[in-house]
Amino acid sequence: MAVVKRRPLSRRRILEAAVRFVDREGLEALSMRKLGSELGVEAMSLYNHVPNKGALLDGMVEVLLGELEVPPEDEGWEIRVREAYRAFRRLAHEHPNVFPLLVIRPPDTMDGIWLVEDFLKTLRKAGFDPETALYAFRTLSSYASGYAMAEIRGFAMEPSGTRLGTLALSEDDFPNIHELVAPLREVDHDAEFEFGLDLILTGLQKYKERG
Repeated sequence: MAVVKRRPLSRRRILEAAVRFVDREGLEALSMRKLGSELGVEAMSLYNHVPNKGALLDGMVEVLLGELEVPPEDEGWEIRVREAYRAFRRLAHEHPNVFPLLVIRPPDTMDGIWLVEDFLKTLRKAGFDPETALYAFRTLSSYASGYAMAEIRGFAMEPSGTRLGTLALSEDDFPNIHELVAPLREVDHDAEFEFGLDLILTGLQKYKERG
């Protein structure tokens, strides 16, 4: 009778299994016991590779950041930044249950730090001073993560995610909101996200030209 060898545990295997588990079951369902069961081992075996649940969550952020596709350095700074944040938003679509970890547990691993270094390097080469490069990074990251979070959780007033719909509001008291009843039924989130990116990147370009 053939003996089937069990795949050895490793930190990477545990982290990837955790991401798959949360993709399927949700973040609230994750526990070391359930993850051990997923991998066919006792929960205590996991601690040989991941010291605690906090380290597990940080590692899951690391896995997601590893999926981030950033254009090569020979692309112009605007294209590189735009594509990077488009890819960041795609992570929310591909991993809606895991993505909130990127917001509530900001990356503090070498993978995350290298991404910040790469962004700052891109803007410094484009002619921005260090402080402006930092402001740009935080502005763009806040916009992209905030938009993506709202998108996966459901925007206010949109049929897919609202608890207080526009039709429940008095047209006399909220005439401007009522003008949006039809557009809100068919919001193009791709176009809306690009609109925000354009505003920020255009503002950065004008700031650069001015300074």
